[in-house]
Amino acid sequence: MEDPVEIQQRVEKLVKRVRRRDDYGKLLATSQAIRPVGEVDDPDAWRAEIKRQARSDRIKVRTGVSGGMLWAVTAGPLTEAQQEEGIRHFHLFNRLESDAKARGHAFKVALRDGEEAVFRCERCGAVGYVDAAAGPFVGGQLFESDCPGE
Repeated sequence: MEDPVEIQQRVEKLVKRVRRRDDYGKLLATSQAIRPVGEVDDPDAWRAEIKRQARSDRIKVRTGVSGGMLWAVTAGPLTEAQQEEGIRHFHLFNRLESDAKARGHAFKVALRDGEEAVFRCERCGAVGYVDAAAGPFVGGQLFESDCPGE
């Protein structure tokens, strides 16, 4: 079992880092940025600014509006490193989901950034943290205790 204080510190650090990003930062980190149209003063200006920043970084992007959502995605294939990260996360996610469900938890991804993720039980609110690049580093009540809610 990992130290609960360290798990909490890692979760807080991850949340703080992700909240600090603007939409273009989200696009760079995750290859996508999505916002409800109602949250943006001028959707055309939002799309133009994303494109302007991408041009200056020589990144190809696609932007659009669908179903009341503004979106921007990077165009082109994933890098080898991005593909490997996705595969590692997928395999680890499947194992952790099985572990959490065996304890009665309703497993849901709350936040993911690269190799790190925070998971949450939809029934009891238990939280779990994973850093796939660190061995992996796994901890939190979601993976260590049974779900009290049904």
